[in-house]
Amino acid sequence: MGAFWQKLRSSNRAVMLVVCFAAGWLCPGLAALKWLMPWCLVYMLTVVFLRMDYTPRAVRPQHWAILAANIALPFALWAAMNALGVPERFGQVAFFTAITPTATSAPVIVNFLGGSITFASAGFLLSALLVSAVLPLAVPLVLHCPAWQVVPFLIQRVCLVSLLPLGVAMGLRRLFGERARQVGARLTASTLYAWMLLVVIIAASASDTLARHAAEFPRSDILWVLLIDLFLCVFQFALGAAMGSPRHIRECSQLLGQKNTSYTTYLAFACDAPFAALGPAFYVFFHNAWNGLQLMLHDRAAAKPRRTL
Repeated sequence: MGAFWQKLRSSNRAVMLVVCFAAGWLCPGLAALKWLMPWCLVYMLTVVFLRMDYTPRAVRPQHWAILAANIALPFALWAAMNALGVPERFGQVAFFTAITPTATSAPVIVNFLGGSITFASAGFLLSALLVSAVLPLAVPLVLHCPAWQVVPFLIQRVCLVSLLPLGVAMGLRRLFGERARQVGARLTASTLYAWMLLVVIIAASASDTLARHAAEFPRSDILWVLLIDLFLCVFQFALGAAMGSPRHIRECSQLLGQKNTSYTTYLAFACDAPFAALGPAFYVFFHNAWNGLQLMLHDRAAAKPRRTL
């Protein structure tokens, strides 16, 4: 029964996404709740780490290839757009969107699609930790701000939303063993509500930012952000699938294409880069729409009776 409700919630993600995003967009005053964003992330990641069984043997060459792409692609896009004379704010949008680490729900989606949750979990953990280690060095370069001003702040924020959950989860697993993992499994459903709250706050923050900077950000800029996000979504899911061929197509596609957008949205807002935050904030539509379509097609294929000779 638990698996049924979990799958039902996953199939309704697109509807909940639209409702939450619309609620936040229509209530920009909810941007005052931005202080809750890191704590929602801490809670979600702690639950994921509690239930995750990770061993070094789970790491495969494809994991390192996906991680390299996750780090190299944003720098390549940012540099190429600057070289072509594209306004720098769009390069920053592309960077913050593409550098985003793998989403916490990627192993769950992989499991629903019939893939290996162990493979996906190992990739998620590597992405969460190593991309977080790169961000304090990368962000000052992209935003052209003095490293001595930003790096300590970023290290503090990255440790809060990435290393703190890992440390808490490992401590609980050491103290309580299998019981801690079981608690994490039972709490998994509650992370959906943390995710919904994050979507509301992200949408409200984006709406508030656009309202306050309407003269700086014309409507055409928003269209360009959406086009950049659409391109990145298609490209990253396709590139991940190609890199995972032939045995881990679904897993690698999710690891590179499905993003923890609330993480980099929070960092962009925290670094006073509100326009760059729109990239990961809007990307949430595209990767959830694609995953919703994949789940629907997978369920239909599974429901078809198999031919027997």
